[in-house]
Amino acid sequence: MTDKLNNVIIGEIVAKAMQDETLKKSLLADPDKVLTEGGVTTTGIHYKVVEDTATLKNIILPSQPLSDAMKIESLPDGASPAQITRYIITRAHTDEAYKKQVLTDINTVLQDLGVSLPSGIGLNIVANTDKLQNIVIPYVPSATGELSDEQLAAVAGGKGSVATNTNVAANAEAAINAVAVTEGAAVADVAAAAQVAAAAEAAVFAVAVIVLT
Repeated sequence: MTDKLNNVIIGEIVAKAMQDETLKKSLLADPDKVLTEGGVTTTGIHYKVVEDTATLKNIILPSQPLSDAMKIESLPDGASPAQITRYIITRAHTDEAYKKQVLTDINTVLQDLGVSLPSGIGLNIVANTDKLQNIVIPYVPSATGELSDEQLAAVAGGKGSVATNTNVAANAEAAINAVAVTEGAAVADVAAAAQVAAAAEAAVFAVAVIVLT
């Protein structure tokens, strides 16, 4: 089975888990079992599933470095959120001490770069390895009810979705995106997702975070 087909199946399972509490609990408890039964080839790969909440966003650090075209070695003045994210990923892949800080103290990392998270919002950074892939179940505010068919399709296999963002080799741009569905619009990268979270009580959104090899 190709990685692409694996990724599509994973996206479909995550989309279903967002609507099925029993499936979500099983996926969180034993992702390898659920994914294998769902048709995913897991040979040599262990999966870990984490869930976003209203106050915590999980961001995945890919195991592979960005392409040369995507790397940012130093931040320009007035760097965009996407540039900041690409800089963090670039540096984390060349500086083990910095990577450790990213994984253990992302707030300080962001503050040093001039980025402040909204009050009450936290980020949890998890790292993929050659043997471990992290999967994030997006948070769906209860006030919004069920996701629309269009939103579920975006998670399962649409542009900017979990399924299409699972392979960094196929889509390096995905390495810098944390996709938020806000009234049908996609908002990219870590800082933008945090800004959306700050307005969560007033906005309808779900965050679909990259699953990268």
